[in-house]
Amino acid sequence: MKKCVAVIAVLVALSVCAAEKTKVACIGDSITYGLGLANRETESYPAQLQKLLDESEPGKYEVRNFGNSGRGIYLDSMRGNEKRGFRYMPEHKAALEWKPDIVICNLGINDNGEYIKEYTGGRKRGQFEGDYLALLEDYRKANPKVKFAIWTKLSPLAEGQKFYRSPEPFLMQADLEKVARLFDTDGIDMQEPFRDVMDTIFAKDKIHPNEAGAKIIAETTFKAVTDPYNYTCHICFPKFRTCPDNKSPGEYWLCAGQSNMQKGWNEFNATQEEKERVKREMARLEKLNVWLWDFNDNQWTKLTPENALRKSAFGVSFAIRRAEETGKAIFMLYVAAGGAPTESFLSEQTMCAMGKDGKPLYPHLAAIATNRHRLDQNKDFPCAWVAREYPRRRANKEEAYWWPVSKMYDNGIKRIKDGEVKIDGILWYQGESNATTCVAPDKPTDRDYQLETLRALVSELRSVSQLSTPNSQLPTFIMMGLPKMNRPWEQYRAVQKQVCDETGAIFVDTFAAGLGEMNDVHPRDKTAFADLAAKAVPK
Repeated sequence: MKKCVAVIAVLVALSVCAAEKTKVACIGDSITYGLGLANRETESYPAQLQKLLDESEPGKYEVRNFGNSGRGIYLDSMRGNEKRGFRYMPEHKAALEWKPDIVICNLGINDNGEYIKEYTGGRKRGQFEGDYLALLEDYRKANPKVKFAIWTKLSPLAEGQKFYRSPEPFLMQADLEKVARLFDTDGIDMQEPFRDVMDTIFAKDKIHPNEAGAKIIAETTFKAVTDPYNYTCHICFPKFRTCPDNKSPGEYWLCAGQSNMQKGWNEFNATQEEKERVKREMARLEKLNVWLWDFNDNQWTKLTPENALRKSAFGVSFAIRRAEETGKAIFMLYVAAGGAPTESFLSEQTMCAMGKDGKPLYPHLAAIATNRHRLDQNKDFPCAWVAREYPRRRANKEEAYWWPVSKMYDNGIKRIKDGEVKIDGILWYQGESNATTCVAPDKPTDRDYQLETLRALVSELRSVSQLSTPNSQLPTFIMMGLPKMNRPWEQYRAVQKQVCDETGAIFVDTFAAGLGEMNDVHPRDKTAFADLAAKAVPK
């Protein structure tokens, strides 16, 4: 009997060994290759990834390193007298012959010097994207079932490196993300894992990770490969879904901002007068068809008096008035968080936008986006309160999804944009964290900075709608002006109006209407604000 059991055990072991392993090809440049490591055979990120996969599921994966130092995407780019493009390399040929099941790619960082030409006229726009798509298509032809995981946010460059604080890597993200979408693939954010350890994980050249850095890459890649939907990468969040009631005729409104957009009626329900006000609002809501999509949980909820109290009081009351005015269903796309600065709602590509002269369109924003350290460690952020709060909020598991630069964009705005939903209007109530320094003595932030943030914001949010094309009508944009309060907001209100006049957005002058409370940044009667916003919508 014991002999029989032993034979069975051997046969089982042989069958496991004979089972075909999942082939994982790591293609890329010197970071993949492991340049500068004492022993790249054991310390490179592919080698460490193999170890993690073996520990998780022994015998299931085989990882091979196809890195080649100095390589990039552009086929016509040169490295001295030789072609730089990875498609010309023997490693590319070897990887194709292996016919991998999963391809992980980190290419792009060596294309920085050439990529900027796509924005300044030296190259045709879209060449990088086209060459990248052609590269991936090679692997799809070799194995039609291949899956990809590409670095859509490249490993950061440390201070002292040639392209440190340069806009190229951030501009490149738009194309990297587009490539990922076109191949229906996972994107890997390799910026965030390095954010707070940049001073310790790079070699002297400020670009190549040491063994500890390679371990971070391996761990991040491991999560993306084995459990992509629990991996906190913006492309890996659940995709935006249209409302279950999307067949009803209605309007889609993007409702975005900070605490005055975020706070629910439950927070303004203390006095008897407030209780009566909330009761009247909920009675109106009960008769209407109003839905809300919350970026925090990716869920659509039909609002009722029972579940609406913790939702955006201002947004809900605005929706009530639109539903009554139009007789239609109102679908609110909610992306808001208390204290969130405007920079959180902007993509890094927008913040780093370049003119044909090669100069940034938004210098203040470019300085913020390209700083790879925490914002409390430098003077780029004009609002001292936000800079002070930044590290604490980033460390908080929940707030880390919205407070950092571009996180509200990545986790909310971009998901809506990728969902290709038609936006009828945008309701924006924010500015308290960008108008002044927010610490005593409170002073207005630089006027040029205020103009930059609002111009970029209007452009960014309008790009969410599929209507925002040269020959189509732009969505209605309602910008709530900051109300009266004992803070120096006069300049910011004037800038809000100026940007609205420039862009055709609608400025709602809450200050002139006498709204606000002198000693409370959160006016408690949101119905007055909703009334003004609803009346401002063009007939």
